[in-house]
Amino acid sequence: MSKGKVYISNYPDNPPEWYWISGLHDACIIGTESFDFPFDYNKFVGEKNIYNRNLITLRINANGALYDNEVKEIRLFNYRILTEDISLEGRDKVWWLADRLVDHGKYYTLEIDLQDFDAYPEEFTFKIKFERAEVDR
Repeated sequence: MSKGKVYISNYPDNPPEWYWISGLHDACIIGTESFDFPFDYNKFVGEKNIYNRNLITLRINANGALYDNEVKEIRLFNYRILTEDISLEGRDKVWWLADRLVDHGKYYTLEIDLQDFDAYPEEFTFKIKFERAEVDR
C-alpha cells in the first residue's frame, strides 16, 4: 500500500498577531484579487517600504477548515510572487493543505501547499514574499 504525501505546517516561534496560529488546513481559497497602488511622490523618502506599492487579497472560505475556521480574507501588502509559473487568479476553488511562514525581519515569506482538482498538477506550492499583512476574521 502506498502512503500519501504528508503535509506539515511550520509556524514561527513568535508569530505576528494576524497569523492563523491553528492552521487553515482544508480551508478554500475562493478568489484572489491583486491591486497596484498609484505611486505617491509625497510619501517617498528614498526607501521603498515607506508606502504601499501593491496588494493581493485571498478570499477564504474557512467553514471546513480543521482548526482556524474564522479567517475570511488575507491581504498581503508589497508582495512579490516567488513561484512565477503559478497563478491563483482565475481558479474557482483551491484547497489549503499546509503553510510555512518565515519572518526575515523586514519581510515575510509564505509557502502554501495547495490543491486544485481542476488543474494539473493538482497539488502545488505557492510561494510569496510580502512586507505586511492584514487578516479579516
